[in-house]
Amino acid sequence: MKVTVPKRIPDMEDIGDGVFKIVLPQPFYAPNNIYLYHGNDGLTLIDSGYIESIPMLQASLKTKGFSFKDIRHIIYTHNHLDHISSSLVLKSYAKNVTYYGYRSMADGVGNYLESMMLFEEATEDLFHKAFGDKEELNRILEESRKGWRQFFSKFSETKKGDPVLRIDVAIDHNDSLELGGRLFRFLHTPGHNLYHITPVDPSTGIYFSGDLIIANLTAIYSEMDGSLGDYYFTLSKLLEEPIKRMLPAHGSEIEDPKKTITLVKKTLSILEKGVLRRLREGESDLKVLMEAAIGKKVHNGGHLPTALGLVYSIIQKLVLEGQIRIEKRENGYEVFHIVN
Repeated sequence: MKVTVPKRIPDMEDIGDGVFKIVLPQPFYAPNNIYLYHGNDGLTLIDSGYIESIPMLQASLKTKGFSFKDIRHIIYTHNHLDHISSSLVLKSYAKNVTYYGYRSMADGVGNYLESMMLFEEATEDLFHKAFGDKEELNRILEESRKGWRQFFSKFSETKKGDPVLRIDVAIDHNDSLELGGRLFRFLHTPGHNLYHITPVDPSTGIYFSGDLIIANLTAIYSEMDGSLGDYYFTLSKLLEEPIKRMLPAHGSEIEDPKKTITLVKKTLSILEKGVLRRLREGESDLKVLMEAAIGKKVHNGGHLPTALGLVYSIIQKLVLEGQIRIEKRENGYEVFHIVN
C-alpha cells in the first residue's frame, strides 16, 4: 500500500486545551476521531485509525507542517481494527514512535491478523444466532466477508507491514506517565473491550473515552471481547471521576459527561426491560429483539454486528440471572424463552 496524499484532506482542528482532532473516514463504520498533542519532543496521538486511513492521516498532519517523523508517542485505547490496524504499517514510516497499550493487550494479541480472523469468526457466529432464514443469513455473511476481505487485502498490498502488534510500554490501571512534557493518567475501562483504557489529562480534566460511549449508547461484543457486567462497573467508576471534558473516538464531544453516563446506564436498563417484555409475549430471536430495541434501519451499513452484539450481551445477562433460556436450533440459530 503506497502512502500518498489523498484527494480529500481531513482537517487538523484545534479543539482547545492544547488538543487537536483529526476525523478519519473509514469504509465500514463511523469515522474515527484521532486526538493529538504537540509536545516538547514531537506529537502524541491517541489512536491512529484504520489501515486504509494512513494516507489521510499523513495529509492532515502535513497541513500543520508535520509528518510521520514528528510522531513520538501513540496511545491505543484498545485493539479494534478501526483504532489500531494502521500501526501494522505506520511503524515502518514513523520509526521513532513509542507505542502504549494495556498490559494484557500487549501480552495477549500477538499476530494481529490472526486475532482479527478470530473476531471475524465470532461475528459470523453472532449472525448464525440471529438469522434463521438461510437466504437472509447468506446475504449477511457475504456482506460481512466482503468487508473483512477488504481489510486483509489492504495489509497484503504493502511490503512494509508487520502483522505482529507492537506495544512498547505496557499500561496498568492508574499508571501515570509524562509524554512530551504532559502528564497522562490511565484508567482500565473494560466493557466495550477487555483491553480498553481511557487516557486522562489531569491538568485539563479531559478523558479520551475511546468507544465507551457512542451516540449516547455503546457497543458491547460479549461473544468476542466485551462484557456487559464490566461495562456497568466501568460506568459507575467513571461517575466518581472529576471529568470536565469527554472526547470519544466516534462522534462529537460529549457535552455533559456525567449526565450522559447516567443516561447510558438508564438506556441499558430500558433495553433489558424491553427484551423481557417482548419475551413475555412469546418466544423470539435475536434479530427480532434487536429490531424492537434499536430499529430496522441498523441493517444498513456496518452497525449490524454492533447492534446484535449489544442486545445479545443483554440476553446473556438475563440467562445468567435465570430470567430467560436459550433454545439452540439448526445451524447455530437461537430462540429465546421467558422462564416462568
